[in-house]
Amino acid sequence: MSSEDEDQLLISWLAMIGMLTMYWTPVERHIDQCVHLLHLRSVDRENKKKPTRLGSKLEFIRNNLPAALMDAQELKNLVRQTNLTVKIRDVLVHGVLNAYDQERIEVGKVKGRTDEHLIENFTIDRSRLERSVKALSSLQEQWHSIAWILTERAAKV
Repeated sequence: MSSEDEDQLLISWLAMIGMLTMYWTPVERHIDQCVHLLHLRSVDRENKKKPTRLGSKLEFIRNNLPAALMDAQELKNLVRQTNLTVKIRDVLVHGVLNAYDQERIEVGKVKGRTDEHLIENFTIDRSRLERSVKALSSLQEQWHSIAWILTERAAKV
C-alpha cells in the first residue's frame, strides 16, 4: 500500500471516530436534560445529588421515568443500546491507535479501576463501528423525544 493510500485509510478511520465522538454529544446532552428534569420532580431531591456518571444517570432515569412515558422493556433496551455504544466511544476516545487495516482497527486503552497499569487491546471492525455511528442517530432521536416530553410536562407544572 502506498503512503498516500495508507494516509487515506487512516483518514477514513479517523473520520468515523470523529463522527462517533460528535454524534455522542447530543445524546449525552439529552440524557443530562432528562436527569435534570426528573431530579426537579424528585420528592427527595433535597437529600440526593444529581448523578454525574453515565451509568448512574441511566439508572436514575430508569428508576424515575414515569411508566406512562415509556414501556419498561423499551427503556431497558434503550439503556442497553446506549451503554453498548458508549463503550465503543470510550475505547476510541480514550485509547491509543495501535494498528489498522481496511477492515479493523486496534486500540489500546488503560484498564480502569485497577491498581495496576494494564493496557487492554480492543479490535473493532469497520462494520461494527459503522453500526455504532448509525445507532447514535436513533439514540439521539429517542433521548430527545424523552427530554422533550419531560420538558413539556415541566412547563405545565
